[in-house]
Amino acid sequence: MKISSLQGEFKVIQTIKNRDELLVLGSWKDLVQMFDSSRTFLVNKSESLFGIYLCKQECAEFMNKIIQGIDYHEWEDFKIEKPIYQNQIQA
Repeated sequence: MKISSLQGEFKVIQTIKNRDELLVLGSWKDLVQMFDSSRTFLVNKSESLFGIYLCKQECAEFMNKIIQGIDYHEWEDFKIEKPIYQNQIQA
């Protein structure tokens, strides 16, 4: 899931190994603005992409914090995109 807001651009991915664990990707600036920098790690140096692992509860709190921080001027800039695979019909 991709999240775009004035607080940053994030991508949330569920890990395969642990169903309760989510990987949040974003720029260093965006991630350390929302989370403790000691938990943030480099994912891709050439793209300046960083990540942080969260449990589902922490991710819900993260989403809640983003939504609560939006004032009425920012609603046009806030977007959540569904993953493509959810739109596909499964046999």
